[in-house]
Amino acid sequence: MAPERSTGRPPGAPGSFWAGLLQRPAPFLGLLFVALLGTYAGSLGNGFHYDDFHSLVENPHIRDLGNLGRFFADPQLFSSLPERAMYRPLLLVTYAFNFWAGGYGPAGYHLVNLGLHLACALLVFLAGRRLLGSPGAAALGALLFALHPLQAEVANYISSRSETLAACACLASLLAFLSWRQGGPGWHYGLSLVALGCGLLSKSTAAVWPAVLALCEWTQPAPRRWRWHLGYWAAALAYALASQGMLAKALGEPVRPLGVHLLTQLKAGVYYLYLGLAPLHLSVEHPFRQALSAFDLPVVLAAGFLCCLGAVLWRLGGRVGLVLAGGAVLALLPASLVPLNVLVNEHRLYLSLAFGCLGLAALVGRHGRLAWGGGVVLVLLAVLSHQRSAVWRDELSLWQDALRKGPAMYRTHLHLGGALEQAGRLPEALDHYQRAAQLAPEVVETHYNLGNALRQGGLPAEAAAAYSRALALQPEFIQALANLGALYLEAGQGAAAEPLLERAARLSPDLPRVQLLLGRLRRAQGRPAEAEAAYQRAESLDPELAEAPFNLGNLYFDTGRPAEAEAAYRRVLALGPHAGAWYNLGDLHLGQREYPQAAEVFARALTQYPGEGRFHYGLGRAREGQGLRGEAALSYRAFLASGQAPQAVAQQVRQRLQELEAAPR
Repeated sequence: MAPERSTGRPPGAPGSFWAGLLQRPAPFLGLLFVALLGTYAGSLGNGFHYDDFHSLVENPHIRDLGNLGRFFADPQLFSSLPERAMYRPLLLVTYAFNFWAGGYGPAGYHLVNLGLHLACALLVFLAGRRLLGSPGAAALGALLFALHPLQAEVANYISSRSETLAACACLASLLAFLSWRQGGPGWHYGLSLVALGCGLLSKSTAAVWPAVLALCEWTQPAPRRWRWHLGYWAAALAYALASQGMLAKALGEPVRPLGVHLLTQLKAGVYYLYLGLAPLHLSVEHPFRQALSAFDLPVVLAAGFLCCLGAVLWRLGGRVGLVLAGGAVLALLPASLVPLNVLVNEHRLYLSLAFGCLGLAALVGRHGRLAWGGGVVLVLLAVLSHQRSAVWRDELSLWQDALRKGPAMYRTHLHLGGALEQAGRLPEALDHYQRAAQLAPEVVETHYNLGNALRQGGLPAEAAAAYSRALALQPEFIQALANLGALYLEAGQGAAAEPLLERAARLSPDLPRVQLLLGRLRRAQGRPAEAEAAYQRAESLDPELAEAPFNLGNLYFDTGRPAEAEAAYRRVLALGPHAGAWYNLGDLHLGQREYPQAAEVFARALTQYPGEGRFHYGLGRAREGQGLRGEAALSYRAFLASGQAPQAVAQQVRQRLQELEAAPR
């Protein structure tokens, strides 16, 4: 795979236009921008997906720019679920600024993802010019990389931003290294080192990048500068030491035996090659099975094929071919060595695809006539990527597509059940949750999600059994502990709920929902001081959680602390509309005989909830307290007309109306 002679234009494309376009990065960046915008413009309205919810949508830490420094010190801030802690501080920084700029509007998050992909494609072009010695081949490789349908996942799945962020930093590190190594200024080496650090702070897969740079060094003409590589290895070692707890957990508590995983990844290597060359059956959950033995025929065939391919590349690839092939393998190495929940995943190929597309472009560049077909191929890839983006529209379309392609995959049924539950199609969701539990009874989430759906469907005994099965598999599963405790609380079984909620609070003292449930338990047990402390802690942990100050307000109301109750209800209303807070605040003023204040509260509530009959009732009581009998009667009639009055209350109101109308004016 020797580099073609640099001609200043893409292979087979005559004319000064292309030559001028490829001589400077800015014009080619414009071409990339137009190509990506045409491909992905329709995806900006797509929604959030599976891991986005715990790491972004439900993660309170990214909603406060004051946490920017803490992201670099505490891996727990990565997720709303402590058991899913990861050290990706730069990723969290981008989430925080996204939220600051536009809240949870998905378009802003998709724009950033697309912008990072655009930056990566430009870096592939710039690095490719130095590696291949041909702007034309580099341009073709960068366009193949940018428009390949495998990249639809990183463009549409917000959580895969960790992949593009790390890739952008690593490619910048490679470009700066090549520039320095080929005679550029010394500060380019420093820039390369800083970029690698940014990659490590985005995703742990960047830890293999010193090996990629060492491979580049090995293929350089003598003299080689090996001692300068110590800086890269020192950065990777520092990262490994800083995150050794998470690495130890991944390696010490693997989701499958390491030997089984490595054999499975042998098969996956061939499967990834197939996806790269024929991206026609893409899925968020590929129907791919783990290997059972080293003597399985697919494993033997995969090992033989990869060995033969490696030998051919070693023999024919040349210096540049070794860099590209080695880079593709090394970029995929972390996911191949560390057992992960998902066997194969499209976004894992992101950096590998950069090297593969450059290699393919170099091969095509040696056959000028074939290069004319490059434009047709790029258009086809863009069309496939556009179609794939439509599948990522929402959770329902994504997992229905996965079900068509892999009906026997438990994760497909698990996530499709979640999408159906969100759409209000609970019976269908239950069917898929039950199917997931049948396919993977050893997976704790299958029983937990089934329990949630059964609880929502009004089947508490069956829900409790499902939560218990989840806890039998993972006794420290905090969400199952909390939900089973909540189920017992709702049934008035405080004694059964207490050990579950106390254990959840010990395991995760910083989880607001656990503190809320603990507050409810303490209040039911007649321990108001402890209930107050739990509610206050929940509010301090998540100031945007309206339920915490609302419960505090109710506690203060019932214990005769009206000033504190009013302050708590007003904190709730400062967060947004809340019918319960409006009504209780008005009722509080009525109890204090503060009739003008009560009337103002109920009147304001009716502007937000005009169809809420109880506010008419409260306003009627306030008007009557003010001596405004005619206005009180109007409010009482509106209350009766709403059809929301319980029979006993309606009878009392009718009687009161008769008294008001009979009284002399």
